[in-house]
Amino acid sequence: MLTKQEIEQMRKNAKTHKKVFEEIRKTLKNWTTAKEIDKLCWDIANKHWVLCWFKWVYDFPANICISVNDVVVHWTPKAWLVFYDGDLVTFDFWIKDKWLWINTDAAISIVVWWDDKNPKAAELIEVNKKALYAWIAQCKAWNKVWDISAAIQKEIESAWFKVVKDLTWHAIWKELHEKPYIPNFWKAWNWIKLQKWMTLAIEPILWETSWQIVDEWGWEIYIKDGSLWCQYEHTILITDSEPEIII
Repeated sequence: MLTKQEIEQMRKNAKTHKKVFEEIRKTLKNWTTAKEIDKLCWDIANKHWVLCWFKWVYDFPANICISVNDVVVHWTPKAWLVFYDGDLVTFDFWIKDKWLWINTDAAISIVVWWDDKNPKAAELIEVNKKALYAWIAQCKAWNKVWDISAAIQKEIESAWFKVVKDLTWHAIWKELHEKPYIPNFWKAWNWIKLQKWMTLAIEPILWETSWQIVDEWGWEIYIKDGSLWCQYEHTILITDSEPEIII
């Protein structure tokens, strides 16, 4: 659980996060390259005196994770990666400040050059957002992890999409991935209770037609049947009442 000073630093980190996502939305269009987006992240982080921490802690070869269409997570911004109209692109960005070493983690998914270029992708994004906020609504002190997981599963499966079963979301603080790790679906053993001043990186991940993945032990993980996926993520703070969305 964070101190008041650490919480305030997390809020400051969030301002940089928001700036990165704002600039990505402005920049992304047909023929934008992944390297352009990667440099944009680096430039903004340097300007605001924070670190693109993927690169430092996991030796990740870039400043941001960029995943396109059927790539589930962790695709690196390769030199040849170019975005086209209708692509469903997820941008997962993690920063750490240079003072208290506090982490914030967030992700957005975008259809390149308007939702009407790929209506199915746009639908995935909307369902993902509903699931995310249904999940956040359950993030209150003393609620159990299984209540939160059940909320996300209900939202996703009621829209006839698939819940990811091999990836989880997590607490966040001095490290990116801290306990508890929380799945996107209900499990009977997840009786752990949330506590005031916990910070969580909530990231519902849903897939169009399959929940099975292919992990070739590189950075990229793919959906087995080649269908679309989608991710949104917020870092939130558990409070006395409603959870606070940090970023």
